[in-house]
Amino acid sequence: MSIFYLILLSPLILFFSFKISKIFNVYDYPDNNRKIHNKPTLIVGGVFFQLIILFFFILFFFLEKNNFLQTMAINIDDHLLLLTTITLLFLLGYYDDKKNLRPILKLSLVFLIFLLSLIYFSDDYKLKKLISFTNYVFYLDFNSIIFTSFCFVVLLNAINMADGINSLSSNIFIIWIFFINLFLPYDNFYYFMNIVLIFSLVLFSILNYKKLCFMGDAGCFVLVSYISFITVFTYNLNIEDNAIYLNIESIFLLFMLPGLDMLRLFLKRSYKGKNPFIGDKDHFHHFLLNNFGNFKSLLIYNLLIIIPWLIYILFTSMLPYLIIIVLIIYLILIAKLQNIYEKN
Repeated sequence: MSIFYLILLSPLILFFSFKISKIFNVYDYPDNNRKIHNKPTLIVGGVFFQLIILFFFILFFFLEKNNFLQTMAINIDDHLLLLTTITLLFLLGYYDDKKNLRPILKLSLVFLIFLLSLIYFSDDYKLKKLISFTNYVFYLDFNSIIFTSFCFVVLLNAINMADGINSLSSNIFIIWIFFINLFLPYDNFYYFMNIVLIFSLVLFSILNYKKLCFMGDAGCFVLVSYISFITVFTYNLNIEDNAIYLNIESIFLLFMLPGLDMLRLFLKRSYKGKNPFIGDKDHFHHFLLNNFGNFKSLLIYNLLIIIPWLIYILFTSMLPYLIIIVLIIYLILIAKLQNIYEKN
């Protein structure tokens, strides 16, 4: 019932998110450089998804608590700690949307929040061992918390850099949550939350595509932190069940496209003597947008994530080849689209 209530409430929560953003004057202003929208646009994503997650916790633990606790073992401390961590990152992202923190300071604070929270999380949310599709196991031992925090920050920075055209980041979040949800039990707390988040993301994506609102750093921080913890939780859960699908390489395949673009941009900017954290219009999604427009750019980007993972689910032995194929396609597209962009 909590899912039903929250899905019905989602449009109302989104409406109030617009009101809150207006009250606090959280707008993204065009700069005629990287920010190519025509007028100041409300940054709504952080408030909306923070409220969705908060209300889900409240509804589930107050309306469904007895039934839920009877059907499966649950560590309430972990769930409350997750909510606290997401809230702290929301506040940091919201402040950044208002004040524009320096990138190094922002990422350092994000890393610190992840690091401190993981100290108190149970092992279900930490990368204690890395299992390859070849069944090779690498144990992280005491480096687990640092390595897990580092992975979370890298993912956050990658998707934050990909948030440059309308609906792209929300589309990516939908794809990631959908695939991760395939590996969760149907009676799991996060399985239900993921359904609500997918519905909310579709609703937000429609408005974002119409340029009525933006995700902002706060929205990315909330969703990436949630997805990061849930991915590790699901990965560890599948390890316990001896599942073969969710290994380190398959997770890498799922998240690799924004990560590839981030790595390319960091290397290119560093090579040219530029600050790798200072944004530009050299992103993969910018090249797509200049050549194909918003809709086709979204379609190409989304399919480059969806198709390889669908093939992997059907043919697991293809995993290493799929990683190489995606890399090659990305490099070919970058070379061709950048050449066209520079000629124009």
